[in-house]
Amino acid sequence: MNKILTMIVAIALMSVGGAIAQVSATKSGKNPVVLNWYSQAASLSKSQELIVKTFNDQNPDIRINVVELPEAANDKLQALVIALRGGDSTIDFFNADVTWTATFAAAGLIEPVDKYFPVKERELHLPGSIQAATYNGQIWGFPFRTDAGVLYYRTDLLAKYKKPVPATYDELFGTAKEINAKEGGGLYALVGSYANGEGLTCNAVEWFYSNGGQVVDAKGNVVIDSPNNVQILALIAAAYKDKLIPEGALSYGAVDARTAMYQGKQVFLRAWPKEYAMGQDPKNSVVVGKLGVAPLPRGPQGSQGVSVVGGWQLFLNKNSKHKDESIRFMKFYASAYAQKEHALKDTYLPTLQSLYTDADILKAYPFYTSFSDVLKHAVPRPQSPFYSEISGILSSEVQNAIKGNKSASKALADAQKAMKMVGQ
Repeated sequence: MNKILTMIVAIALMSVGGAIAQVSATKSGKNPVVLNWYSQAASLSKSQELIVKTFNDQNPDIRINVVELPEAANDKLQALVIALRGGDSTIDFFNADVTWTATFAAAGLIEPVDKYFPVKERELHLPGSIQAATYNGQIWGFPFRTDAGVLYYRTDLLAKYKKPVPATYDELFGTAKEINAKEGGGLYALVGSYANGEGLTCNAVEWFYSNGGQVVDAKGNVVIDSPNNVQILALIAAAYKDKLIPEGALSYGAVDARTAMYQGKQVFLRAWPKEYAMGQDPKNSVVVGKLGVAPLPRGPQGSQGVSVVGGWQLFLNKNSKHKDESIRFMKFYASAYAQKEHALKDTYLPTLQSLYTDADILKAYPFYTSFSDVLKHAVPRPQSPFYSEISGILSSEVQNAIKGNKSASKALADAQKAMKMVGQ
């Protein structure tokens, strides 16, 4: 806690110092309104500074002061929650992960933006990004960046053995097992971010959703202990037991998972879209030109594979003294201009659907066409004010099942009991 409080004091001082430095009188003689945007580190984006400068040039009555938040998502979340619960009005708006909507909205820390974000404008964005910004029938954020889980596969191996891209997990494991045998061994079927944490939560939620299951229903009820979820988790656990998934995968983060694929050890990989470009670098990959992209498979009871949404949005502090001015920048940052800049210079995936047919973006990154269908059908992770606690329980119990410490049925029954206790 002391670490987070120190962090809050530090970023508050940065904010005040930056604001004082940037204020200069406009032509009318009035000082511009200074807005404090609590954002990611500038070093993580090549275009953020340009976008801010462009806005400042076009809006001389406003100056944006960027305050860098900690790089780790959990540190960002804790710092912001503590500051806003204390009534801090110096934070005007801030970057928010798509999983934070219910946390901030339920606590009354942010302002709903329905009146600033009409339905016609929302329809321009990918449905999953808007769903992730929605809680209790209201919209709370302006999405500006998205992500979704996709299936990577070895195009050369599937072509060699005349195998289609698998539509189900059963087909995926069967195909990989056959290919491994014919290649003389050394290949695994599937890998992803399976270390105990948010990466595993994303994978597990996709397994459940892709088999017609849920974690939290529309009314907020915990429903993770269901026959559909037990079935798909047991299928994954059996694949791990049969060594179709690497033994070390339960400690894999995103880097470890993609490295296994880039080293030619995998037939399939579940990862985020950014991994595609990395896999085309011959310095890091032996599968250059051999990676295909497809939607995730479905489970035995599912109608289609489902990807969870990742990404970021902007939230408006309920206590901001400059809400109208803040909205002007928030809408600008979520605009086609800003999203295109981020796409071209930072390879961010846009939330605006039109940018997936933009000539400049497709010239720079022709593989973006592979992600369009996946992104259109991606859905949010469970919406709950206690998402962090629910995610922790889910990933721990899913690991217990995969390791064989518990049956899938027992693990999900225990997860159900623990999740029901959250918030009580």
